Amino acid sequence: MAGGKSKYIEALQLLGQIEAELKLVIAGNHDLSLDPDWWQANLDDDDDPFEPDQMKKLMQSQAENGVQYLEEGTHIFKLKNGTEFSVYASPYTPEFNGYAFGYPHEEDRFNNRAAANPIPENVDIIMSHGPPRFPHDENCEPYTLDMNESSKHLGCLHLFRAIQRVRPLLHCFGHIHEGYGAQFASWEQGNALALHQVESELENGLRRLIFTEVMSRGTLLINAALKVHGSQQNNHPWILTLPLRHQTGMNI
Repeated sequence: MAGGKSKYIEALQLLGQIEAELKLVIAGNHDLSLDPDWWQANLDDDDDPFEPDQMKKLMQSQAENGVQYLEEGTHIFKLKNGTEFSVYASPYTPEFNGYAFGYPHEEDRFNNRAAANPIPENVDIIMSHGPPRFPHDENCEPYTLDMNESSKHLGCLHLFRAIQRVRPLLHCFGHIHEGYGAQFASWEQGNALALHQVESELENGLRRLIFTEVMSRGTLLINAALKVHGSQQNNHPWILTLPLRHQTGMNI
């Protein structure tokens, strides 16, 4: 979503109409008024210094409709059917043109125990605004989910290290619009890595993954960025069935 009260209200109304028990939302680099640090550092004379608090309350106002606004950290959810799962959420991305929720490229906020909210072990799903940056490996399928139109990798290596350490079932993100797509990372013995393309098909305006099994040592990676730069058309939302480690399958 783009920043600003009217855009937040529009997004919340849209999410409230979706027939799903749970709808999880995080902010991103364009959501200036949801980042109190950015807001205070860039406050103009006519800006309301309390706007971030007001916008946070707005984003939290639709919980009764299943819309959950997630700040950085780990969240536990239990569905009506008894399925329980954990989500680590983060709106932060490496600094980019002075936008919100930025951090220095050399900062490791995901693995360092001294960080405010490092990613814990055994989390089921990671939901971040920005993508990880996988190191280049000539023996692997090329990683494309953090590449811009110039084929430059813009993801975060520290986030990759966290993915490699935690090995969640699913990591979903956006931010790099041109990287829209899905790949599967299978973790071999030690920290060896193999990347695989994931097939999908369109179904009623949604892109459904043709994906029947998540291996115990694998992580499904999805760049779900909707907006297409320079086009009025949007990418298709993703839909998949994700079998949790010790629970029945669930739809996300």
